[in-house]
Amino acid sequence: MNTMSVFKKLACLSVISCTMPPIAFAIGDYGPDTCAEGFVWREACGPTDHVCVTPDVRNQAQQDNQLASQRRKPGGGTYGPDTCLQGFVWREACGAQDHVCVPPATRARAADDNRHAGERLKYPICQDYAQEAVNANRRNIANNCGFSGGRWQDNFDEHFRWCLNVSNDAIMSETAARRQQLKSCIQSTTCAHCNDGSCQCGAGTPDQLCAGHGGNNPSIGCRQM
Repeated sequence: MNTMSVFKKLACLSVISCTMPPIAFAIGDYGPDTCAEGFVWREACGPTDHVCVTPDVRNQAQQDNQLASQRRKPGGGTYGPDTCLQGFVWREACGAQDHVCVPPATRARAADDNRHAGERLKYPICQDYAQEAVNANRRNIANNCGFSGGRWQDNFDEHFRWCLNVSNDAIMSETAARRQQLKSCIQSTTCAHCNDGSCQCGAGTPDQLCAGHGGNNPSIGCRQM
């Protein structure tokens, strides 16, 4: 996994989400269709329309639904009873059966939202976050950093669930803090060649690291254990 993927995804979304009112904040687990922060379900065609859009688009869809009958040609027309008045077209947000009449720009926006739907989900963000957290803890163990607590564990599901229940800022802050801790540890790590043939790495002097391994002997090769 690209270690920058969490930041990149959140940075792209923040351009929109930072201007959204609180209603847009997606905190919690609403299943695989949970929207990333800054987006809400469109529900243009009913509660099963889980395309993630900005709140203004959702509000517009509701208004368009309310105005639908006023935008149809009285008595129908070339395209049947749902023929739109001049200047309006079928929205088709949820497929060809969506005959709500809207301005062409609204139809184009709906099509664009459909194309970008997969980029606005929170599950992929949290899956990337959790995998990076697990990988970081493995490096923590491998380098004998000794970090512990909720931030440092191998439980993917715990990291994933935590991510779903916090804001983008919290996700980025936690990721940055974990990276900084790990970087500080690795930069200060010492590896010592011990008489039992092991290579002990961690904070401390070579003599301290090899205290339980027959003592330090830099003249021999070693293997990390």
